[in-house]
Amino acid sequence: MAPSPDDVTSPQFNPLGLDLLGRNLREEMDGRPRVPLDKVKPFPGAGLYALYYKGDLEIYEGLKGRDIPIYVGKASAGDSSYGDPPNMAERKLFGRIRDHRRSINEAANLDASHFDVRSLTLDDIWIVLGERALLRAYSPVLWNTVMTGFGGNPPGQGRRNARSVWDSIHPGRKRAARLLCNRNYSGSEMEKLISDGISISLMEAGEQRDKALKAFRNSPAQTIWEEAKGSGHGPKPVLVFRKDVFLEENARFGFDLSTLEWELADTPEQTTAEEAALDVLEG
Repeated sequence: MAPSPDDVTSPQFNPLGLDLLGRNLREEMDGRPRVPLDKVKPFPGAGLYALYYKGDLEIYEGLKGRDIPIYVGKASAGDSSYGDPPNMAERKLFGRIRDHRRSINEAANLDASHFDVRSLTLDDIWIVLGERALLRAYSPVLWNTVMTGFGGNPPGQGRRNARSVWDSIHPGRKRAARLLCNRNYSGSEMEKLISDGISISLMEAGEQRDKALKAFRNSPAQTIWEEAKGSGHGPKPVLVFRKDVFLEENARFGFDLSTLEWELADTPEQTTAEEAALDVLEG
């Protein structure tokens, strides 16, 4: 005998729910061919893309031979103030991939030939949701959440900017040449952060991975330095909480501290890995 409707309870089905969308996009993305980044040819359209590392850097050894992206990104076709449909003949997605290829080639220890890329052309209505879904499906995506700074815009002039985790691990980009060391991590602390992030990304989806990811996002990060607060324009003095790390890290990147006004501060501030990642905004 068929069960009574009163005896059957199930969650409401949402055909456009983020989890279902993420699974569909992940399956479609995984089915696309991986193209060597240095061999990508111009193509039209907007959409999503994923970069995969296949080089020999020891720090990424856990990703080698795995089908796990190191970076996920998007390129929208753009909006019209008149409501006109976007020009899908423009090479927005290719342009974004090309920009990343140039950025990677600037790094001293990377080359575009160390990467593959997958791409998925989409209508703009799906692109933002799609990127969010892919980030959830592959979380934590290393260069999006752990090593922020790769896809961000060049630093502005309003506040004293710090070298991103990405530019600390992969020095060489001109945009980072005159920046102080990272605000929250030493080199060895970054290496542990990356190792922990890769370990979680290799776990099977489920409760254990969710628990590990939550703990990772809330793991402590101890501030090395910050710019003093105050009114007025121009750089402020730098407050240093961890002197030895501050000196060692800036020496590693050849930053001349003799031109910098800085002073020791008594109590180091503590933040979390997630808050530290937000210190560098992604573009």
